[in-house]
Amino acid sequence: MKILHIIRNPNDTTPIEIAKAQDREHDVAILLMQDAVYADPGLKAYACAADAEARGVRKHECVGYDRIVEMLFEYDKVVSW
Repeated sequence: MKILHIIRNPNDTTPIEIAKAQDREHDVAILLMQDAVYADPGLKAYACAADAEARGVRKHECVGYDRIVEMLFEYDKVVSW
């Protein structure tokens, strides 16, 4: 099963811990938005291009809003934190 976690708060470690646990049995990806683009989750992570650019962050693969919408339909489950 493909699971996408959308994370906005870099200080909340619970979503990343859950995603890592799920990654053992599922195809998990993380989409970082807003200040979460500063985080380094240790899993396959994408960053909202507008948020990363606004904060000068370049450590994740950046995706635009069109791609984010596509991702919402590509994954079997989407969890927003």
